[in-house]
Amino acid sequence: MTQQAVSSSTQTTWRNSPPYLLTVLVLLYFFSQSANSQSPEPGVRQAIESLLASKQQPLLSQADFSQYSDALKQLYQMNANQPIWLGEGRSVKNREDALSLLSNAKADGLNADAYEVERLRGYLQQAATLPQSATTALVSYDVALSIALVHFARDLHVGRVDPRDFDYPTQFAAKSASDVAVLLNQHIQQQTLAELPTALAPKFKQYQQLKTLLAAYHQQNTAAQMPKLILAKSLRPGEQDAQLPELRRRLLELGELKAEDVVGAGNTEMLYDAAATEAVKRLQQQQGLKADGVIGKQTLALLNQTPADKIAMLELAMERLRWMPELPEGPRIFVNIPAFQLWAFNSRDDEQPLTMKVIVGKAEKNQTPVLWEEMKYLEFMPYWNIPKSIMDKEMLPKLMSDDEFLANQDIELVGRYADDDEEENQDSIVDEIKSGRVRARQRPGSNNPLGRVKFIFPNKAEVYLHDTPGKAAFNRDRRDLSHGCVRVAEADKLAEFVLGGQSEWDQQTIQQAMAGPKTQRVTLRKSIPVLFFYTTVFVGLDDKPRFYPDIYGQDELLQTALSKAADPSAKQQLVSKTVNSAGGG
Repeated sequence: MTQQAVSSSTQTTWRNSPPYLLTVLVLLYFFSQSANSQSPEPGVRQAIESLLASKQQPLLSQADFSQYSDALKQLYQMNANQPIWLGEGRSVKNREDALSLLSNAKADGLNADAYEVERLRGYLQQAATLPQSATTALVSYDVALSIALVHFARDLHVGRVDPRDFDYPTQFAAKSASDVAVLLNQHIQQQTLAELPTALAPKFKQYQQLKTLLAAYHQQNTAAQMPKLILAKSLRPGEQDAQLPELRRRLLELGELKAEDVVGAGNTEMLYDAAATEAVKRLQQQQGLKADGVIGKQTLALLNQTPADKIAMLELAMERLRWMPELPEGPRIFVNIPAFQLWAFNSRDDEQPLTMKVIVGKAEKNQTPVLWEEMKYLEFMPYWNIPKSIMDKEMLPKLMSDDEFLANQDIELVGRYADDDEEENQDSIVDEIKSGRVRARQRPGSNNPLGRVKFIFPNKAEVYLHDTPGKAAFNRDRRDLSHGCVRVAEADKLAEFVLGGQSEWDQQTIQQAMAGPKTQRVTLRKSIPVLFFYTTVFVGLDDKPRFYPDIYGQDELLQTALSKAADPSAKQQLVSKTVNSAGGG
């Protein structure tokens, strides 16, 4: 067998062996190499530099640490390329705190198994029995722990996967991992490693709320089997169903029903009574659903969520918050896509933001993208420049069957000479539209799908916020209905928010502009950040969590990516489910 084959076989054995056996194998290997070469153990500095340069650590199940190489080199350079955890004068407290951090990684929604803490614990126990002359083995153990700490720190600071793999804009990958080594070294020197998560985790209040919530769910029995509620049809107040006792138990666990209400059901326990109905209404109200007490598909799905389901959703929500760019001070507008909700904050600490329902892009064809842009201006009584895709797919068939379609919809063609209108027949008009020689736009008015105002923040997807004449759709629980743009329920209030810093605009002048006969563009003196983001868990202003349906399948996609990230040797080929918007309202 060749030396290369022996080395490969040895590394395979190392990775598949338990820590104590692994330690023996490592030492035997090092001693045999030393005996064969008849050379002394290398110096500590040389051993560390050599191991870091190799970017391979066979003591860990994932030997390749190239993605952490720069941070590790920086960390050891700050320590004169000497051991950080082992050897004379090294802090026992630091070692214990490091292992404790890795063991408690689930507190931040991370997987402790990824950091191989039990394997590392075994290595450190064995290291305590080795002489200082066992340089190669001690250095190898030392670097193994450092790799795990850098891995953990990076995961906590910037996330476990790259948001750009999901078509997220570059702003969501703006945080640098280069300061991880500096922070880690500071806490090592000060022996304050227990405080490292606070320094590295996102500073958003939302993150801390999710972390507190996650701890509460971890206290519950996630292994307990909870029977699913199954309804053949929607359950309405006053109806009877054999699953009412289980429904009451679930409402009791959720804190929406009191114990006396459960006991008081008595002989009518199969009846969907007033107490249970009011509890369901409260739950629906909290989750942004129509609070009618009717248990339909979405309310049923909510009731069937287990603690384990919620833990998984919380972990995904926390991962997405790690991707978030730093928030500037001043006004900003947020839209949570699966929540169908908008928040407009006047400042970072605004406890009473403007909130309203929104309609987002259709799940199957026209998903609203995640974005972070600057709102530059708004238009009162806007034209709707009809995207060619919408014109070709939806309007041309109507035009070909109805000569009056364009006139009836108040649509004009831009790019044609006015005196040609009467000379050209219907077929030639259709040909001009198909060829792109002319474009169509709908004049301002009651039929215009953009309503009375649109809010512009230039972006590649050509989406924007806008009013809509179709107000009834805001009463639906699920509101993925648009071509990708976001329709707002209270456009006048959003206009007041956006123009709040411009004294010439008040409620009266805004109402006049929204009822005027002409299009009016208003440039903002200071642009306002607009964030469209996607999270299926969100803690509201009342400190209560909301769990939303994964309308675009993004939770499933992220969970798959996180599973692949646990095996860096597997080539990740993520295909985003996001469908480009037509930019059409």
